[in-house]
Amino acid sequence: MPNKTILITGIAGFIGFHAARRFIREGYRVIGLDEVNDYYDPTLKEARLTELGTDYTFYRVSLEETAAVARIFEQESIDLVLHLAAQAGVRYSIDRPDVYMTSNIVGFLSILEACRHYPVEQLIYASSSSVYGSNTKMPFATTDAVDHPLSLYAASKKANELMAHTYSCLLYTSPSPRD
Repeated sequence: MPNKTILITGIAGFIGFHAARRFIREGYRVIGLDEVNDYYDPTLKEARLTELGTDYTFYRVSLEETAAVARIFEQESIDLVLHLAAQAGVRYSIDRPDVYMTSNIVGFLSILEACRHYPVEQLIYASSSSVYGSNTKMPFATTDAVDHPLSLYAASKKANELMAHTYSCLLYTSPSPRD
């Protein structure tokens, strides 16, 4: 799929960085979005961004900045979205639940709304094994129930899965609300 534009949220994170490197190498036009917060070492994140060089476009934006996210979609003609950004950490969600709701729920809604108003070919959302919560069956399977998360982080990731499913159904399996 070279000659496609992909937006990678959380590009300064471990997975985002490695995904960006691969997509750049394969000829994609890469747009990166990350707020570069201090939950993990910002120096490491900045080093990753520097290592990517000049072969991509970077926006230092928080996902919950809905208008800024929409402007990126409007300006960049995005074909694909790889949504990796999230406030991570199970323990931190106990101390700062507001951060998880803002980043993971409001931030993901911002991405979904941008995809709705500036249609993309595909949105790939990275959830978390934390959604399996109190399941005891190992190994986990995608068919396992994920109805009993054990942390606010896990609950936010499960909520995102439900939001993605709902948007997918509304946008691709039924008439558009604009019709």
